[in-house]
Amino acid sequence: MDFGLSEEHAALQEVARKFVDRHCPPARAKEWDEAGAYPEELFKAIAEMGWFGLPFPAEAGGDDGGAVELALIAEQLGRASLDIAMCYIGTLIPSLTVYKWGTDAHRADITERMLTGRSRYAVAMSEPDTGSDAAALRCRAEDKGDHFLLNGQKMWCTGAGLPGTTIMMYVRTSKGDRKHDGISLMLVDADAPGVELRQQPTLARHILGTYEVYLTDVVVPKANLVGGQDEAWKVMLSNLELERVLMSGGYVGVAQATLDEALDYSKQRVAFDRPVGTFQSLAHAMADMQVEIDSARLLAYRAAWRLAAGLPASREGAMAKLKGSETYVAAARLGMQICAGHGFSTESVMSFRWRESIVAPISGGTSQIQRNGIARSMGLRSY
Repeated sequence: MDFGLSEEHAALQEVARKFVDRHCPPARAKEWDEAGAYPEELFKAIAEMGWFGLPFPAEAGGDDGGAVELALIAEQLGRASLDIAMCYIGTLIPSLTVYKWGTDAHRADITERMLTGRSRYAVAMSEPDTGSDAAALRCRAEDKGDHFLLNGQKMWCTGAGLPGTTIMMYVRTSKGDRKHDGISLMLVDADAPGVELRQQPTLARHILGTYEVYLTDVVVPKANLVGGQDEAWKVMLSNLELERVLMSGGYVGVAQATLDEALDYSKQRVAFDRPVGTFQSLAHAMADMQVEIDSARLLAYRAAWRLAAGLPASREGAMAKLKGSETYVAAARLGMQICAGHGFSTESVMSFRWRESIVAPISGGTSQIQRNGIARSMGLRSY
């Protein structure tokens, strides 16, 4: 049993670390967040590194990379912020879905535009009344022969308003015996007639932005259908394990960066004639937090390794996502306690960490949903 990284993986990790230090250090990520700024230069830099193309086959201009490499990149990008990691994950996962289930024309568009950073994807799944219960969606697409006509509303669509965005829209095209039946996936241009975007005011995640999407008689050509009509439930689930693994990598990276920032502060801040980090109550709290982060990292790496080996990783991915997201929240909470008044000041990076961490156990599948999946894997049915 080998717990070390290969030379290639260690080199990739170091390159990604230097990339973050150069292009998106935490203080800059905080500035982008507070300004609601779209860092176009960051997307271009990621594309120039070849990271968008890493998991794609060589014939598509990719490098045939796997889950371990992707998780290592996500972890290092997470050191900047979770939103920075999502700049990568949030367009990579849907592009892999489109590449797998789409047409030759869809695949060509990915090769020509997405891998080069000229375009990106956003996913529209949730609705005002459907979040964790994704199969209960009601946004409707009527079959009009050579096109679909979309009407309805989508919620929490991350990055939908960024330039060059195509929205992966999960909609209901028929009513089957089960609510999972009759769902289709189609590609909708964010600036298409009848599409209205409204950015939601949120505590954080302002770099990508979170949007409501209103659809009024939106015409979608049949050529924009991804996968079979009424068969998108299996499409929706197809990259779920990989998404959880990459998100877990991001959580580990940002949790470690949060603890490191608190640790550095505790060595510099003096109270009662000694650095506050030397007081046992804080020292033990940081030691415990490092144990939690290392546990989350091992879970993330294990899930990534299983995916790379072609093994099932549904349970492992759920465990990694659960542990990683809740560890980030705990690390930010501890960091605020250690940094005290400094952390409470909105000028501090720690205040940014605290704001951003709150959504980690909610987005990408709530902690409760992860526990449901883990319980089912144990033979326990959740009600």
